[in-house]
Amino acid sequence: MRSAFAHPVDDAQRTFRAALSAMAEPLLPRPLPVLPPVLPGLQAATAALLYTLADQDVRVWLPALPDETVSSLRFHTGMRLADLPEDADFIIIAAGMPLPDLMSLKAGSAEYPDRSATLLIEVDGFAADQVEGSGPGFAAPRRFGAAGLSAGFWKAWQDNHVRFPLGVDAVLISDTHIAGLPRSARIREG
Repeated sequence: MRSAFAHPVDDAQRTFRAALSAMAEPLLPRPLPVLPPVLPGLQAATAALLYTLADQDVRVWLPALPDETVSSLRFHTGMRLADLPEDADFIIIAAGMPLPDLMSLKAGSAEYPDRSATLLIEVDGFAADQVEGSGPGFAAPRRFGAAGLSAGFWKAWQDNHVRFPLGVDAVLISDTHIAGLPRSARIREG
Protein backbone atom coordinates (compact mmCIF):
# COMPACT_ATOMS: atom_id res chain seq x y z
CA MET A 1 0.00 0.00 0.00
CA ARG A 2 1.40 3.39 -0.99
CA SER A 3 1.33 6.22 1.52
CA ALA A 4 -0.73 9.34 0.80
CA PHE A 5 -0.22 12.79 2.30
CA ALA A 6 2.19 13.01 5.23
CA HIS A 7 -0.35 15.13 7.14
CA PRO A 8 -3.68 14.00 5.66
CA VAL A 9 -6.01 16.66 7.09
CA ASP A 10 -3.74 19.69 6.76
CA ASP A 11 -2.36 18.68 3.36
CA ALA A 12 -5.82 17.96 1.95
CA GLN A 13 -7.10 21.32 3.24
CA ARG A 14 -4.19 23.17 1.63
CA THR A 15 -4.72 21.30 -1.64
CA PHE A 16 -8.46 22.02 -1.56
CA ARG A 17 -7.83 25.76 -1.10
CA ALA A 18 -5.43 25.69 -4.07
CA ALA A 19 -8.04 23.91 -6.21
CA LEU A 20 -10.71 26.46 -5.23
CA SER A 21 -8.32 29.30 -6.10
CA ALA A 22 -7.56 27.69 -9.45
CA MET A 23 -11.27 27.54 -10.31
CA ALA A 24 -11.82 31.13 -9.10
CA GLU A 25 -9.04 32.42 -11.37
CA PRO A 26 -9.35 30.21 -14.46
CA LEU A 27 -6.41 29.35 -16.69
CA LEU A 28 -3.87 30.75 -14.23
CA PRO A 29 -1.46 27.88 -13.47
CA ARG A 30 -0.51 27.61 -9.83
CA PRO A 31 1.62 25.14 -7.90
CA LEU A 32 0.02 22.78 -5.47
CA PRO A 33 1.31 23.48 -1.94
CA VAL A 34 2.01 19.84 -1.12
CA LEU A 35 2.41 16.68 -3.18
CA PRO A 36 2.03 13.07 -2.04
CA PRO A 37 4.47 10.30 -2.93
CA VAL A 38 4.24 9.24 -6.56
CA LEU A 39 1.58 6.74 -7.54
CA PRO A 40 2.52 4.70 -10.64
CA GLY A 41 0.55 5.86 -13.68
CA LEU A 42 -0.51 9.25 -12.26
CA GLN A 43 1.13 12.62 -12.02
CA ALA A 44 1.80 13.73 -8.44
CA ALA A 45 -0.68 16.61 -8.68
CA THR A 46 -3.41 14.26 -9.93
CA ALA A 47 -2.89 12.02 -6.92
CA ALA A 48 -3.02 15.07 -4.62
CA LEU A 49 -6.36 16.14 -6.09
CA LEU A 50 -7.81 12.63 -5.81
CA TYR A 51 -6.69 12.31 -2.19
CA THR A 52 -8.38 15.65 -1.57
CA LEU A 53 -11.59 15.45 -3.61
CA ALA A 54 -12.51 11.77 -3.72
CA ASP A 55 -14.43 10.07 -0.92
CA GLN A 56 -17.06 7.36 -0.46
CA ASP A 57 -19.79 9.64 -1.84
CA VAL A 58 -18.29 10.07 -5.32
CA ARG A 59 -17.68 7.82 -8.27
CA VAL A 60 -14.39 8.11 -10.13
CA TRP A 61 -13.57 6.86 -13.62
CA LEU A 62 -9.92 5.92 -14.00
CA PRO A 63 -7.91 4.96 -17.07
CA ALA A 64 -6.01 1.68 -16.93
CA LEU A 65 -3.71 2.03 -13.93
CA PRO A 66 -1.54 -0.43 -11.99
CA ASP A 67 -3.49 -2.37 -9.36
CA GLU A 68 -1.34 -0.93 -6.55
CA THR A 69 -2.32 2.62 -7.58
CA VAL A 70 -6.03 1.84 -7.66
CA SER A 71 -5.82 -0.04 -4.34
CA SER A 72 -3.98 2.84 -2.69
CA LEU A 73 -6.49 5.42 -3.94
CA ARG A 74 -9.43 3.33 -2.77
CA PHE A 75 -7.84 2.66 0.62
CA HIS A 76 -7.05 6.33 1.32
CA THR A 77 -10.22 7.88 -0.12
CA GLY A 78 -12.97 5.26 0.00
CA MET A 79 -13.93 6.31 -3.55
CA ARG A 80 -16.12 4.13 -5.67
CA LEU A 81 -15.10 3.32 -9.25
CA ALA A 82 -17.36 4.01 -12.21
CA ASP A 83 -17.36 1.60 -15.15
CA LEU A 84 -18.10 4.40 -17.64
CA PRO A 85 -17.13 8.09 -17.72
CA GLU A 86 -20.84 8.92 -18.13
CA ASP A 87 -21.51 7.58 -14.61
CA ALA A 88 -18.62 9.34 -12.87
CA ASP A 89 -18.38 12.46 -10.73
CA PHE A 90 -14.64 12.72 -11.44
CA ILE A 91 -13.05 11.54 -14.69
CA ILE A 92 -9.27 11.13 -14.93
CA ILE A 93 -7.77 11.77 -18.37
CA ALA A 94 -4.09 10.86 -18.67
CA ALA A 95 -1.90 13.00 -20.93
CA GLY A 96 -2.58 12.23 -24.57
CA MET A 97 -5.74 10.20 -23.89
CA PRO A 98 -8.72 10.96 -26.09
CA LEU A 99 -11.35 13.11 -24.46
CA PRO A 100 -14.72 11.46 -23.79
CA ASP A 101 -17.72 13.13 -25.41
CA LEU A 102 -18.36 16.01 -23.01
CA MET A 103 -22.04 16.03 -23.95
CA SER A 104 -22.40 12.47 -22.61
CA LEU A 105 -21.06 13.33 -19.13
CA LYS A 106 -23.01 14.45 -16.07
CA ALA A 107 -23.92 18.10 -16.72
CA GLY A 108 -26.09 18.85 -13.69
CA SER A 109 -29.70 20.00 -13.91
CA ALA A 110 -31.51 23.31 -13.75
CA GLU A 111 -32.23 22.68 -10.06
CA TYR A 112 -28.77 21.28 -9.25
CA PRO A 113 -26.16 22.50 -11.76
CA ASP A 114 -23.45 21.53 -9.24
CA ARG A 115 -24.25 17.83 -9.75
CA SER A 116 -22.01 17.64 -12.77
CA ALA A 117 -18.78 15.86 -13.59
CA THR A 118 -15.31 17.30 -13.17
CA LEU A 119 -12.52 16.19 -15.46
CA LEU A 120 -8.99 15.96 -14.07
CA ILE A 121 -6.91 16.22 -17.24
CA GLU A 122 -3.19 15.57 -17.19
CA VAL A 123 -1.10 17.69 -19.54
CA ASP A 124 2.61 17.86 -20.36
CA GLY A 125 2.94 21.50 -19.30
CA PHE A 126 1.51 25.00 -19.57
CA ALA A 127 2.22 27.82 -22.01
CA ALA A 128 0.44 30.98 -23.15
CA ASP A 129 -0.08 30.43 -26.83
CA GLN A 130 -3.20 28.40 -27.71
CA VAL A 131 -6.35 30.19 -26.57
CA GLU A 132 -7.70 33.29 -24.89
CA GLY A 133 -10.01 32.84 -21.91
CA SER A 134 -12.48 35.34 -20.50
CA GLY A 135 -15.56 35.43 -18.30
CA PRO A 136 -16.15 35.17 -14.55
CA GLY A 137 -12.87 35.09 -12.63
CA PHE A 138 -10.89 36.89 -15.33
CA ALA A 139 -9.86 40.48 -14.53
CA ALA A 140 -8.92 40.69 -18.23
CA PRO A 141 -8.74 38.13 -21.04
CA ARG A 142 -5.91 35.68 -20.38
CA ARG A 143 -3.76 33.79 -22.90
CA PHE A 144 -3.25 30.14 -22.08
CA GLY A 145 -2.02 26.89 -23.53
CA ALA A 146 -1.45 23.32 -22.42
CA ALA A 147 0.77 20.78 -24.17
CA GLY A 148 -0.59 17.26 -24.46
CA LEU A 149 -4.32 18.00 -24.78
CA SER A 150 -6.19 15.75 -27.18
CA ALA A 151 -6.94 17.10 -30.64
CA GLY A 152 -10.18 19.06 -30.71
CA PHE A 153 -10.15 19.76 -26.97
CA TRP A 154 -10.75 23.53 -27.23
CA LYS A 155 -13.61 23.11 -29.70
CA ALA A 156 -15.24 20.54 -27.41
CA TRP A 157 -14.80 22.98 -24.50
CA GLN A 158 -16.49 25.77 -26.47
CA ASP A 159 -19.45 23.43 -27.07
CA ASN A 160 -19.52 22.61 -23.34
CA HIS A 161 -19.64 26.33 -22.47
CA VAL A 162 -22.76 26.84 -24.61
CA ARG A 163 -24.73 24.75 -22.07
CA PHE A 164 -23.80 27.05 -19.16
CA PRO A 165 -24.96 27.02 -16.34
CA LEU A 166 -24.97 23.27 -17.08
CA GLY A 167 -21.92 21.42 -18.34
CA VAL A 168 -18.75 19.95 -16.93
CA ASP A 169 -15.76 21.59 -15.24
CA ALA A 170 -12.10 20.65 -15.59
CA VAL A 171 -8.79 20.99 -13.83
CA LEU A 172 -5.75 20.81 -16.10
CA ILE A 173 -2.83 19.18 -14.32
CA SER A 174 0.91 19.19 -14.93
CA ASP A 175 3.16 17.24 -12.60
CA THR A 176 3.15 19.93 -9.88
CA HIS A 177 0.77 22.67 -11.10
CA ILE A 178 -2.95 22.97 -11.82
CA ALA A 179 -5.10 25.36 -13.84
CA GLY A 180 -8.86 25.59 -13.36
CA LEU A 181 -11.22 25.50 -16.31
CA PRO A 182 -14.80 26.03 -15.14
CA ARG A 183 -17.69 25.68 -17.56
CA SER A 184 -18.24 29.45 -17.30
CA ALA A 185 -14.93 30.18 -19.08
CA ARG A 186 -15.34 31.54 -22.62
CA ILE A 187 -12.58 30.29 -24.89
CA ARG A 188 -11.43 31.87 -28.15
CA GLU A 189 -8.88 29.96 -30.20
CA GLY A 190 -6.01 31.66 -31.99
